[in-house]
Amino acid sequence: MEARGRHLPLLRQAELITIGFFLLLFSQALLGRLFATEENPEGGAILRFLWLPIYAYAAVAVIAKWREIGVIITRSPGLFLLSAMAVASMLWSIDPSTSLRRGIAIFFTTLFGYYMAATLSWKEMIRMFGIVWLILAVGNFLAGAIAPGFGRDYEIHIGAWKGLWFEKNSMGGNFARASFLFGFLIMVDEERRKLWSFSLLISIALVLLSTSKTSLLGMMLGFGILFLYIWMKQGKVVAISTIWIGTVTVVSAALVVVLAPEAVVALIGRDLTLTGRTDIWEVLFMVMADRPWFGFGYGAFWQKGSEPALMVWRETQWLVPTAHNGILEVMLALGRIGAILFLFDFILNFGRALFTLDKRVTSLFAIGTFALFVLFSISESVILQQNNILWVTYAAVVGKLSLEAGARASDKQSARRQRLNKRRADIRFL
Repeated sequence: MEARGRHLPLLRQAELITIGFFLLLFSQALLGRLFATEENPEGGAILRFLWLPIYAYAAVAVIAKWREIGVIITRSPGLFLLSAMAVASMLWSIDPSTSLRRGIAIFFTTLFGYYMAATLSWKEMIRMFGIVWLILAVGNFLAGAIAPGFGRDYEIHIGAWKGLWFEKNSMGGNFARASFLFGFLIMVDEERRKLWSFSLLISIALVLLSTSKTSLLGMMLGFGILFLYIWMKQGKVVAISTIWIGTVTVVSAALVVVLAPEAVVALIGRDLTLTGRTDIWEVLFMVMADRPWFGFGYGAFWQKGSEPALMVWRETQWLVPTAHNGILEVMLALGRIGAILFLFDFILNFGRALFTLDKRVTSLFAIGTFALFVLFSISESVILQQNNILWVTYAAVVGKLSLEAGARASDKQSARRQRLNKRRADIRFL
């Protein structure tokens, strides 16, 4: 027993280090710059084979945690079915081999998020994300400061920092989300508050240096969610008043968007086309009419030689790389069925976080994660992206919320069983 006790912490440390290392790979920071191109983000054989050990690890880990994974799948079937559908889409895909390869990748990316949820506590998981993003923050800052030719853009957005990624919006969006993460950790993790404060300052600087207005908006949204939560903790009267004011504000904002959209987009330095995105979306809606329910196959639409993609490129007069919208990208790949599965899963788990916000501060982290996920999904294809830390994070948060839902259901069943046994005992006594 003593020998076992000495070795367990070492095994646990090895597991945590492994998870952290894999998350760094999932961030795709530097990897893409070394082994891929913007036109071919998958890269060559080296980058593809690099993911295989992670998939193997995820498969073994999922088998070891099969009870917890089973609860997650049962309590949140939409996300699992969506990932499985990506693999199955090879059956109707316009490029079956690509859909199979990328479908397997997104399936194991999702499973890795589930594994994190099953093996780490909320505290461990959020701290893990904090450490990973701190490493990335330092790495990106050094890339921009010490190697400006590598870490800054000198072609389109002159002087904007892009760090270890291909373009500035990737770096800005990542650290807008990291800013919320570090802000949350400052609020709840007193032991490491100085470390997270330092991390937050770097993240804010990187968002500003990226010059990405959407990222700046995302960072402000994250801070707003944190400040709103702190304010509502002052008492019931304050909470009810805040909810009322927030509802009025949201309704008013919606009216402004509908009645005066020009004023809204002007605030973030955009036009009504969202830098040409609405033109792309208009063409994509026409193309999707050919395969509305099941799409063109996961990861297949934008491949070279794709007839529907050629139609989009002809209509827009440029080589559009993605749909620049999360839901549209899912619909291109997996049709309306895929979009419905994702929206069902999102609403289910957002509701779980919202209705447990007064009981668990971790629900605040889930709400912030989901809110930022939605914001960046409007103009970027971030939903259901294989080998991507953003999707791993989403799957891990969904996994934790699903496990909590399973625990609540189990507690209710136990309480109901106890009441029934007590009733039976009373009847026998009488």
